[in-house]
Amino acid sequence: MYVGAGLLALWTFVPIYWLLAMSFMYNSEVVTIPADLYPHQPTFANYLRLFDLPAYGLSGQRLATIGQAAIVRQGWVNSLIVAVSVTALTMLLAVPLAYALGRLKFRLRSTLLFSVVTTRAYPPIAVLIPFSFLFSVVGLEGTRLALIIIYLTITIPLVSWVLTGFFAGVPLSVEKLARVDGLTRWQTFYRVMVPVAGPGIAACAVIAFIAAWNEFTFSLILTAGSSSQTFPPTLSGMFFQVADPAAMAAASILGFLPPALVALAFQKWIRQVNIVDPL
Repeated sequence: MYVGAGLLALWTFVPIYWLLAMSFMYNSEVVTIPADLYPHQPTFANYLRLFDLPAYGLSGQRLATIGQAAIVRQGWVNSLIVAVSVTALTMLLAVPLAYALGRLKFRLRSTLLFSVVTTRAYPPIAVLIPFSFLFSVVGLEGTRLALIIIYLTITIPLVSWVLTGFFAGVPLSVEKLARVDGLTRWQTFYRVMVPVAGPGIAACAVIAFIAAWNEFTFSLILTAGSSSQTFPPTLSGMFFQVADPAAMAAASILGFLPPALVALAFQKWIRQVNIVDPL
């Protein structure tokens, strides 16, 4: 078990460490053969250059900026706005839906739950054309609102499926005691069931945020050439425009930072997760 955990940790963290180390190196260190495993003279110059701020080399000379500061800032801000909005709306809609699917008994419940999940069975590219046509008709093409709407079709089915298992795993006695104490069904939901399912809700919030932050295909096509493009396609475009590995490593770390901080903030609750089969 420990060997497996160690291999998984290496598989996960070595690329992240390598990017982080490169982001604090000068380009002369990055291209050294054999490669340096850590920055011998750590510097924040790459992050400063990324935002067109003054940065200086080892000999005191001013380093050239990347010239992508406005694009980087706009993409990062767009991703943050979209990811936060999608996460909030997903939890607002998916939590009551999952509670109904997990706690209430009604005909075709399993069929309905299966139908929700199967909406994620098709590849994103399959619905790209109808969504693009729809947004062009209603005037939402190239906007953050369009991305928020389409991302909800990704996150709501996934979060609903996972949270249904959490609500289904809560002992029936908990809900019965709340009803005996005089709470209505709605009061039982938000005063008892939501706190009990807190770890699952926190984990799903992280999942929704990461899914929205990292989504690439829809943002690349639907917001191409607009000011609403998110960070992943912005970063992808920089790979073909910027021949500067150290600066690109710094940009990659900026893209990695928000989901990592969100996951870290919810770590306390995520560690308590115990998923139950919703069927």
